[in-house]
Amino acid sequence: MQSAANPPKKLALGERAIQADGVEYLIFQEKEKGQPVEPVYATEGTPIIIGPNGLFKAAPNPNAARLFQSFCFSPECQKLAVEIGGLRSVHPQVPEHQGRTPLSKIKLMKDDAAAVLKNSEQIKARYVKIFRV
Repeated sequence: MQSAANPPKKLALGERAIQADGVEYLIFQEKEKGQPVEPVYATEGTPIIIGPNGLFKAAPNPNAARLFQSFCFSPECQKLAVEIGGLRSVHPQVPEHQGRTPLSKIKLMKDDAAAVLKNSEQIKARYVKIFRV
């Protein structure tokens, strides 16, 4: 199984003409390095993956963990994620990264996690067949 970082690297190296997998922020990073890549969003819909954040129930320092989690969702930290990490934020006080298609302009796909889990082996096999990886 490949990592999410592998497809954008192959695209930037010219080993692929198109990327239909991987993560958006790595395409942004390659573009900002001067690579001739451009994100394109399918009119049928684009999947979105939310980065989870949680605390261990038996964390040794639960108050510190809660403070860190609170910081992660603050406007200051979300701005860092957008400006430095190339990620997106849905925080109302955090503007989109300039020059990128706003999330509000991208049709997002609805996810059915139970169906994906149930069909995961078939999905992986089809992916391997299509992309030969």
